[in-house]
Amino acid sequence: MNNLLTKFSFQVLPFLIAASLTGCSATSKTSNQLSMSYNSFARKIEIPTPTKEQKAKFNADIKSEKVDIKKPGGKVISGYKTANKEFLEEVVRPIVLPHLDELKKMPKEEMINTLALFGHELFQIYFGKDFYRWGGDILDLDDPQSEEFRHDAKYGLDCSGFSTLPYELAVYFGLLDKEDTEATASSKGFEVYCKKNNVEDKGGLDGEGNNFRVDTRELASLGREIIRIDEGGTPTDEQVSKLQAGDLVGRNGHFGIIVEINGELFYLESGGWVVPNTGGNPYHAKEALEIFAKHGIVMVRRVLADKKAI
Repeated sequence: MNNLLTKFSFQVLPFLIAASLTGCSATSKTSNQLSMSYNSFARKIEIPTPTKEQKAKFNADIKSEKVDIKKPGGKVISGYKTANKEFLEEVVRPIVLPHLDELKKMPKEEMINTLALFGHELFQIYFGKDFYRWGGDILDLDDPQSEEFRHDAKYGLDCSGFSTLPYELAVYFGLLDKEDTEATASSKGFEVYCKKNNVEDKGGLDGEGNNFRVDTRELASLGREIIRIDEGGTPTDEQVSKLQAGDLVGRNGHFGIIVEINGELFYLESGGWVVPNTGGNPYHAKEALEIFAKHGIVMVRRVLADKKAI
């Protein structure tokens, strides 16, 4: 995991200040007009109602057990690890499997879009509108955590854990080849990238490896920059027109992802300044970027192929 103070500033502090920020967009529209609830549009992967047994096992109140792990350098780290992979195998996998043929036929950006919307809705159904967990990723790659927001929760995703979720799922289900550059936002794809480009995986708490878990530091350099908005800036219509589903939004410290709903671009995140304060709903991309930029520069980066010329 990257520097804890940096991550705290951008991932946890927003929970404390988000309530004062949603109304600061230059647009005259209200938050309700700029967001969209999941029950207001058709999803390509329908989510069945959780059973009592599922809700008893997978919910936000379940705590993890403290563990000690020995890193390759010899340092022992104590803390709490997630068990999101159990959720992946017992809940996510059975829902997605019947849709694999359909997903394989989709353009890559549509496939990632579908998985991002599915993952965001699913985690909200099981773990609440705000499912943030410090040091949470779907494959439980991150070092065990001993402090910060919900660090001892058994389930949940932090900002990078959610932003990379559709890419991790795409590789896990064989929809993206780990050798493909479009898979670099996944852990297996990032491992291939590191070995090919002589890049070190140094995202662990001790500055050593972190099982190639892609964190915000890595997201800030992977792929290519599509647009950049200066601190305090407002994205132009021309800039927004360059975006597509699957684009990764942020800077070292916090990231989210662009999705498309009914031909319009929206923004999703775990934690942060935008979505948690709109009832957890997808938020219009242009206004979301403006809110994000009030706290520093914002990059939009892309690992997928361009859907159209930019």
